[in-house]
Amino acid sequence: MKHLKLIALQICLLITFSTAHAQPNQKVDLSKALKVGDTFTPLSSVQLMRGEVKKIDWKALENKVVILDFFDTFCGTCIQSMPELQELQHKLKDKLQIFNVAWQDKATLDKFYATNAFLKENNVNLSVIFADKYLKERFPHQSAPHVIFLFKGKVHAVTGNRLVTEENILKLYNTGTVSLPLKDDFGKGDLAGQIDNASQKTREGVWITGYQDGVPAESMRIKKDSISGLIKTSFYNVSIFDAIQFTWAKIRGTQAKYIPRAERRVYKVKNPDRYADLSNIGDMWYSKNAICYERLDKIERADSARARIVLNDLHIFFGIRSYKTMKEIDCLIFKPCPIKPYTGKMLEGAMIYSGTDVLATMTDLGEQFPPALDLVKSDQKITIGAYTNLVEFNEQLAAYGIEAVLGRGMQEVLVIEEVN
Repeated sequence: MKHLKLIALQICLLITFSTAHAQPNQKVDLSKALKVGDTFTPLSSVQLMRGEVKKIDWKALENKVVILDFFDTFCGTCIQSMPELQELQHKLKDKLQIFNVAWQDKATLDKFYATNAFLKENNVNLSVIFADKYLKERFPHQSAPHVIFLFKGKVHAVTGNRLVTEENILKLYNTGTVSLPLKDDFGKGDLAGQIDNASQKTREGVWITGYQDGVPAESMRIKKDSISGLIKTSFYNVSIFDAIQFTWAKIRGTQAKYIPRAERRVYKVKNPDRYADLSNIGDMWYSKNAICYERLDKIERADSARARIVLNDLHIFFGIRSYKTMKEIDCLIFKPCPIKPYTGKMLEGAMIYSGTDVLATMTDLGEQFPPALDLVKSDQKITIGAYTNLVEFNEQLAAYGIEAVLGRGMQEVLVIEEVN
């Protein structure tokens, strides 16, 4: 069993890209990295397992779109995408060849595929290049999934896995070109340097731009430059809503102690899709709507005071205001009830929660129910195993004198409102 402490509340500030480190940390030689437009020179042979391809003929594959999908066995997003990749491989087999690429050895991968029920249920049998070093050197990355589009011996895209779509594959196959957002885990954001590159001296100021290709998404960061002495406050390639949310989280006394789910967001705007990826489109949405922000100044301030200045910058630039208020919404309400000993089956996947506030937070993460409202306010340790519905959840909660019911309740929400 795992013991969940109050650090779980920090999860509410995460931006969910759901990636995993692609390989143990090691020094990366970026001089060997291939870029979009470069010629791809493959090894004469690679170690291959699974799938229908028994030996790779790279020359013959030049007439197909080749997808290299770097993955990890512990990357949930990678695994989740594999059935979709399998469908594309089957549907477009005359035009497409997908290879999963792994740094792990064959024994590790054999065990992974033998024990993964999800991949078995979905009949995933993609060709896998294993124990890879060469491809990782040509396409270095720090997080998986990491995807490469190859065609006619050239690199056409280095991007995210959600852009492996039939539309993008056919566009590359039929036209010989495709333009996709760049995934560069080693890219650096530097708006001031880009905009003021004619000057030898870095100046104070505020810069707000749209999406920066090849710059990894990053939440608010405050850092002092050791040379200029200027304090840099920045975030890169995030939605307007996330920028506002990160900033509010830095303001003393306003830190959220809950998961900022969609139910806790209120948009009083003409076009909510401009502010957040409400349709869960992914990389293409961010390439059109994400923003980057930098502020350089000399004055030392507490993070909370600095955050209020950043918030004011965002409000002025986008013609909005943001604030927190209480609103009645649908809830899963935790309330006291008579204690009833648990007599059900042995708990599977049990976890220990150090209080009802942590239980509420982690229940919200699953999004199986509406946002949780904790009326119990207990610090007792609570052990909860797997459950599939509210009845099973309540059977376990009753042992601690807690009942979860669906209802309406007042919850804090973050509002973004356009102003005239």
